[in-house]
Amino acid sequence: MSTGFSGPKIGYTRREFGLIFQIYSQNVYSGLFKDFSFTELNGRYFISFREEAGKTPLVSIEKRRLGPDRSLFVATMPGAKNTLTEIARSEKIESFVTQLRAKIEMLRSGKKGVSDAAQRKK
Repeated sequence: MSTGFSGPKIGYTRREFGLIFQIYSQNVYSGLFKDFSFTELNGRYFISFREEAGKTPLVSIEKRRLGPDRSLFVATMPGAKNTLTEIARSEKIESFVTQLRAKIEMLRSGKKGVSDAAQRKK
């Protein structure tokens, strides 16, 4: 007896992708992201945002199937000691996007602070 739902491959609706890509685009403009990718790994599908092509993603987003009519959006970023830290999670795309924007804003602010400190040392 199967304990999980298996069905057709999971994908993003046009609306979901549009909301997620809007976050990426806004952060390209701010200089945080310069590359994105779609990846399938063992039946799991990710959208990843990177500082530069070929680098480890700063943010990875996965849409997980919970059942025939339910999905879960999860965003992670690299943590300490090669772990992943979850930064956003919701079944509702609107809530997920709100959480993700807030975490990325904190990331961008932290990077700006590091960049500003480097500039002051010069």
